Amino acid sequence: MLDAFCEESGIDVRWDIASDLPRVWADPHRLLQVLLNLMRNSERALADCHPKRIDVTASATDERVRIRVTDTGPGLASVTRLFEPFQLDAESTGLGLYLSRALLRSFGGDLQHDATVPGCSFVIELQTVPLRNEHADSINADGTYPVALGR
Repeated sequence: MLDAFCEESGIDVRWDIASDLPRVWADPHRLLQVLLNLMRNSERALADCHPKRIDVTASATDERVRIRVTDTGPGLASVTRLFEPFQLDAESTGLGLYLSRALLRSFGGDLQHDATVPGCSFVIELQTVPLRNEHADSINADGTYPVALGR
């Protein structure tokens, strides 16, 4: 789905997802919505850029999985109010990053901007499911359940 969205805009998407990632607590529909929002933001940023590329990488530590979405665009001019709602200079509603962070936080994840990487880079953090979790196949009260990431 995300590849097709980017192909229509002439954007090359490169995936580097470790094959041995642990399962994470997530709502897959909300997680997909966040990824789609980040891709849409990158699509707008890449409109006049060459090359048009988005790199998606995922790696894990003992307690977190980090998904990094980085584009080859010009980066952000200002990050002081980045996650606040109704950004006046936004090309759309100005709610995308605010809602994306809220969606991730609703199931224990987070969204951060990484200004140290060229282009524009966001990092999604998700909690891993402990290997010996007695409820490893059940749904939490917040609607999340263990999700295996991969392509």
